[in-house]
Amino acid sequence: MLKKVTILTTLLAVVLLFGSLAFSGEEAKTKHEFVGEKKCKMCHKKDGIHPSWAESKHAKVYDLLSDEEKKDKDCVKCHTTGTTAKGVLLEGVQCEACHGAGADYKKKSTMEDHEKAIAAGLIMPDEKTCKVCHDNVPEKFRAKEKFDFEKMKTKGSHEMAKKAEEKKG
Repeated sequence: MLKKVTILTTLLAVVLLFGSLAFSGEEAKTKHEFVGEKKCKMCHKKDGIHPSWAESKHAKVYDLLSDEEKKDKDCVKCHTTGTTAKGVLLEGVQCEACHGAGADYKKKSTMEDHEKAIAAGLIMPDEKTCKVCHDNVPEKFRAKEKFDFEKMKTKGSHEMAKKAEEKKG
């Protein structure tokens, strides 16, 4: 009898524990995985976005770090994008650093439906996105001019694509 009570008590405790975790009111966050700029390039080569990014400071920013700085997590967090599921470090500020990890939205069929892409993890970056890194630059590395989002959003990674679009129109 005591054995049955112990087993039932244990089972009840387990059910209550998992039940409280499942209904804690906290939304479960989906962890999207990074895929790297080569996957983005497959679709964004012709529209000029990938070639524009490849020539940008963002693409080359990891190379600016010294060997010592490449070991410093405070430097690496803004000079890299993250790591793929296979543990490959994505050097530089690649597409996914701003647009979110792309494993779940990289398919053409997903990207063609903006709402579906957003639901799958696509982020449309704003000033706050950029300032995560641009407002946290150590004093000795800061640009002379303060970061100006309105000015900068027309430059860099999407500048070539914008010019290509203007030529069409």
